[in-house]
Amino acid sequence: MRAIVALLMVLTVAGAVAFGSVELHYFWARGCPECTVMSEFLEELQERYPELEIHRYEVAFDSANWRLMQAMAEAYGVDRVVTPAVFVGDRATVRVGPTVELLIEEEVERCLEIACSSPLDRVEEVGWRPSPLQLALVSLVVIVTLLIAVELTSP
Repeated sequence: MRAIVALLMVLTVAGAVAFGSVELHYFWARGCPECTVMSEFLEELQERYPELEIHRYEVAFDSANWRLMQAMAEAYGVDRVVTPAVFVGDRATVRVGPTVELLIEEEVERCLEIACSSPLDRVEEVGWRPSPLQLALVSLVVIVTLLIAVELTSP
């Protein structure tokens, strides 16, 4: 009887891992040519690994997504995050290329074997910080205001 219970437990755990999913968080920006390459790679990867859940975040025009990318980069110890950025299991990658693609696929396979936690679990808090777009808009407003002030004070 114990052997049957033990076998059922092993099969249940193996089934949970086999039918589990792997979360991958992908940060991209409109107009980013490397992001197009990464998107194509991730589509192919998802076809090979149906258990792969890809969460996509556009960061150029969505400041909340940009802040999440920054918080995730901090949680993974990435000093300078650029797009495309991918977070899966214990791996964080930026840019593209055969080496990056290989590292991502190896981490997906590893996570399928050991059931990695979500990359979001590493993020403690997504604090407010200005996105590059917000900084550019504020800078533009300041420049226009200064130009108007100079024009009004000129004789």
